[in-house]
Amino acid sequence: MFSKVLIKLIDQAIVPALVIFASKIISTIVVAKYFGVSFTLGSAGFIYSNTKDYLLVNSYSTFCMVAILALGLFYILLKSLVFHSSHITPSLTAKLFSLRLSAFIQDSFDLYSQGTVWISYSYLMLLITLVMFLFGSLYAWVFISALVVTVTATVLFVLDIENELGAAVKKGSVDEEELVLRFEGGSNE
Repeated sequence: MFSKVLIKLIDQAIVPALVIFASKIISTIVVAKYFGVSFTLGSAGFIYSNTKDYLLVNSYSTFCMVAILALGLFYILLKSLVFHSSHITPSLTAKLFSLRLSAFIQDSFDLYSQGTVWISYSYLMLLITLVMFLFGSLYAWVFISALVVTVTATVLFVLDIENELGAAVKKGSVDEEELVLRFEGGSNE
């Protein structure tokens, strides 16, 4: 059957995918109305009268998708950096319990599965914006914004993982030698 991790990742991937997809559809309509671009909706999707209008609407609606993705990513990263059960401060824990917000405190499995899904969507968005930019259907600044969001989120996510591994070594729950990856060729000595 399926592993617990795979089922958790599939479960965590549905809502972000729907939110990102809905943001593209809604932002396409809103941006077109805002800039006064006329379009028709047919079996092939949104149809514009010229490529300049398509470029404008596609760029801004894709930027809205990147912004929604960034909000989701940084929400998960905030929970991971501040509300992670392994390194949350006792005073913040007490405050959250007194405000009945203890659900914000999450363990590594939940945070890292959510983070993996959002980071995966970020890299997918980066790849899509790169291809769209290379084919001339997207402004360069949209691709650059996707690149900045992806790199920043990746760095913060890696820093949190390093922090988590450091906390596990300090607690003694993980031996420091278990954290070292050896990529040596030849025989084992």
